[in-house]
Amino acid sequence: MLLSMLILTVLFATCTAAAQDTPRDAIELYFQAHAFGNGDYIQRAFASDARIQFVENGEPRQWTREEFAQRFHGPAEDEHRRLRRVERLDITGNSASAVLTLDYPQVLFSDHVSLLKINNQWKIVNKVFSADHRDAAQEDIKDTLENRSLPFEPRKVIGSVYYVGTNLISSFLIVTPAGHILLDTGHIQMLPQVEANIEKLGFKPKDVKIVLNSHAHFDHCGGFAEFKLLTGATIVASRLDGELMTRGGKGDFANGDDFPYEPIKPDRLIADGERVELGGVSLTAHLTPGHTKGCTSWSMRVNENGRSYDVLFLCGLTVSPFKLTNNDKYPNIVEDVRSTLVRLRGMHADVLLAAHGFWFDLEGKAARQKKGGPNPFIDSAELGRHLTEMEKDFEEALQAQERQR
Repeated sequence: MLLSMLILTVLFATCTAAAQDTPRDAIELYFQAHAFGNGDYIQRAFASDARIQFVENGEPRQWTREEFAQRFHGPAEDEHRRLRRVERLDITGNSASAVLTLDYPQVLFSDHVSLLKINNQWKIVNKVFSADHRDAAQEDIKDTLENRSLPFEPRKVIGSVYYVGTNLISSFLIVTPAGHILLDTGHIQMLPQVEANIEKLGFKPKDVKIVLNSHAHFDHCGGFAEFKLLTGATIVASRLDGELMTRGGKGDFANGDDFPYEPIKPDRLIADGERVELGGVSLTAHLTPGHTKGCTSWSMRVNENGRSYDVLFLCGLTVSPFKLTNNDKYPNIVEDVRSTLVRLRGMHADVLLAAHGFWFDLEGKAARQKKGGPNPFIDSAELGRHLTEMEKDFEEALQAQERQR
């Protein structure tokens, strides 16, 4: 028994020492204090005489290590939405400095910390921080409505595919002799623009028979319920995103309840590899999770000027703003993203389209299209370039975030 206790004591001491072999290890202890709401981690991460300095009401203030540790009272309910990142870490000999971001829904903390290697362990000796109190959800909604929902001239993309969305939020119309297919409506405020764009191209919204979903965020399917009432169209979505749509966007792993919309239950739940067919047109569903759990990309073949082209409607690959580690609401997000990237690498697309215009340079291609010449939307190398860019963004975000525990 005594021997076992001695072994455990040695192992604990070894692990404790190993936990602060590098400046990043001390920072991780600090992150764990926030994650678990436990001031004991502050005692381990900070030197005994460390000072935490900030400005309040225009006046300088500071806490001791003990005063700071006493501010932690258990994990936050929205921990799955709290991001902690190392933005920069500079090490010179036995001293280091770091810039950290603690990005929480209601406040953004920016920390500048100094570290020293004391008795062979790295400790934080000083922290200077600022706190920007904000409502991130309202800021995002305002940006969506004011900057991403501007009128955009509808146009033929290729074959039977038309763009009927706004400047930065996509909506695609696929025309068939038996009626039409619409991929995403945008948010509810955007719906009148989509309907007007469809009519401007010489088609009728009431002739839309099927509405497909890329993913169940408010800016892509917030108008589904209203459009269903207007047209009676069949709503098609993946199972997991269909569940989110049925909840009206509430309970999202990344956004919580911040971006609700009128709930809509899909008429058909689509599985990976299944097809949706209408009037001789066939679209295949490809589950590409990460941006949402049921994110769905769609592919089809079109004909133009006697040639066939592969078109891919990409759901979305942006995950860097999300909590990628220690996320109990989506614990396998990293595995899903990597699997999605590998899968898409094996696909071919002559034409890459996506749920947001900036993911496929909509404005630039529209400007070139206006000048005439070869169709600028045809670019078989674009998918590969986009995947390389998004993979880099993902890996950098993962590396910067707190470590998996």
